[in-house]
Amino acid sequence: MIVKHIKATAASVTVVAALAGILAAPSAQAATSAAPECGVRAQDGRLWCGNYGDAPTRERPFHESPFNGLLKSTFSYFTCWSEGGLHGGGNTTWYRTRPDWSSDGQEGYVPADWVFTPSSFDADPTRYGLKHC
Repeated sequence: MIVKHIKATAASVTVVAALAGILAAPSAQAATSAAPECGVRAQDGRLWCGNYGDAPTRERPFHESPFNGLLKSTFSYFTCWSEGGLHGGGNTTWYRTRPDWSSDGQEGYVPADWVFTPSSFDADPTRYGLKHC
């Protein structure tokens, strides 16, 4: 009876560990695969980079600002950057883009922690060729 219980417990632990790996893998894989293609293109001056899908965009670069759209794509362009509210990335850099869906037809802001830029880029995007908004 004890052996049967140990086998059932071991099987449950294995399933949970496997699910944890599957659920964690997409974001880690997306960040790794997007990083080499993340940069400002000379031909248009835009930042082209991977980002989390379903990223809400805001009218202004603050979490308190109203939503104005949704960036559904996972590889996007950003026209400029601005200082704004502190976000989960530990900085105040926000990137402006045209969302895939918009309530007002305007560009919106996404916090840098939703874009797969390295922290060195977020510290001074102008240094890498992205204009300040």
